[in-house]
Amino acid sequence: MMDNMLYIVPYTAEHGKFILSQQMNHKVLEADRHYINVDGDAKNLVQDHLAFTGIVNYNPIFAAGMKMVWGQVAEGWVIATSEMWKHPLGVAKAIKKDFARVAKENNITRVQSAIRKDFKEGLRFAEWLGLEKEGLMRKWGFDGSDQYMYARLF
Repeated sequence: MMDNMLYIVPYTAEHGKFILSQQMNHKVLEADRHYINVDGDAKNLVQDHLAFTGIVNYNPIFAAGMKMVWGQVAEGWVIATSEMWKHPLGVAKAIKKDFARVAKENNITRVQSAIRKDFKEGLRFAEWLGLEKEGLMRKWGFDGSDQYMYARLF
């Protein structure tokens, strides 16, 4: 794996701990760092067959997946280090490919995600993944930030 190639593997809490302990992938997201419990949050994202990690040179650079909320409804999530910007197309394509696969293989009918109103790249990425903006949730973020709810139905 020491060849600057992006490898996709099943997500583990250790991957999440590493990613969450690094610099966030965008300055807008730095506000959330004060609310991250690295051990707890990394473990909380582990659900069998619902998450994956992108690794370059033995280091996790991003992880993405879904967390079941109830029934066939899941919350989509992505965490990433600033290193992901060295492989933006590979990361984006991997997430898009596995996003739909995970939903279909697990009979998920709705995937939703809250995205900071001021995180323009995140909003564009959600729309590129096929999620639709449903509405503004005022003061919903950890730091009281406004966030949009996005969702995709399968």
